[in-house]
Amino acid sequence: MQILNGKALKKILIIEDDQKVALGLAIRIKAAGFETVIAHDALSGVRSAIKMKPDLVLLDISMPAGNGFIVAERIQKNISTPIPIIFLTASKREDFRERASELGAVAFFEKPYDAQELLAVISEALGVGIDETVNRLKR
Repeated sequence: MQILNGKALKKILIIEDDQKVALGLAIRIKAAGFETVIAHDALSGVRSAIKMKPDLVLLDISMPAGNGFIVAERIQKNISTPIPIIFLTASKREDFRERASELGAVAFFEKPYDAQELLAVISEALGVGIDETVNRLKR
């Protein structure tokens, strides 16, 4: 657990098979004052979620060892406390958006996504004011 200004940082699990995308997300999210952990496939993503019980999951849909929808179902099945999930995908398939909604996703972003908008949704889902997040980015 990481501490900033006497507060425990919210943990965000990034499940993304593209290492460059995952690293870019992690850097931006850490700069906004959150703790991040990266998993590069579905299996390690589920394991990481069960082990660390993150405050939020950023989840790709198409990846090795299973898709993001299966990962979301397994996380929801194995963790009693609901965890907000934000789906990220390069796909333009409308049924993906519908499936994410059925699974209770707090948001669905198509790549490329607007980074500020993503941070705003993360902040809202975690109950952290966007002004606080933006101020951390300016430091």
